[in-house]
Amino acid sequence: MNILTTIPLVFGYPLYVWLGMILVVLLTLQIYTGIKTFHGKMWYFKIHRVNFILIIAVGLLHAYMALGVWFFHFQIK
Repeated sequence: MNILTTIPLVFGYPLYVWLGMILVVLLTLQIYTGIKTFHGKMWYFKIHRVNFILIIAVGLLHAYMALGVWFFHFQIK
């Protein structure tokens, strides 16, 4: 149970901060590939679908850690 409530430090910052930065990059890529797909370059749609799955996974992990620290007093080590 302790491993589920401990947030590791990566280069001096909690992991959920890094996940938030990765999420911003993924969202930017999602917007870019969506625009390219809309303009007729359909091979971008493959990247768009895979990126959607990554956004969901990273977003859920980021939310779990951030809300755990904020409301449930997870430990940051």
